[in-house]
Amino acid sequence: MASEVVFTKRAERDFENILNYIDSEFGLQATLHFRDLVIDFASLIQHFPEIGSLEQEDKNIRGFVIHRRLKIFYRIKQEKIFILRLFDTRQHPDRR
Repeated sequence: MASEVVFTKRAERDFENILNYIDSEFGLQATLHFRDLVIDFASLIQHFPEIGSLEQEDKNIRGFVIHRRLKIFYRIKQEKIFILRLFDTRQHPDRR
C-alpha cells in the first residue's frame, strides 16, 4: 500500500533554495532534472518506504542519496512519510 509523502516546511525551503541555486548556476535543464529526481524519489518511497538507510534509529530518521550531491532525510510515521530535509552534500557535511 502506498503511503502519503509530505514535505515539511524546512524541506520545502531546502527544495526551493537548491532549485534557485541550480537554476542560477547551471540553467533550466539542470533545474528540471533535479526537480524530476526529487519527484521520482517521492514516488519511490511511497511504495518502498524503508529503502533509505537508518540514520538516527532513536528518531526513526532515514537517509537516501538521490544524487551524488544530494541526500534526502525522511521519517516514516503511521501512514505518512515526512521528508524532513534535502541536504546538498557540498554544503557543511558536518551539519548533516
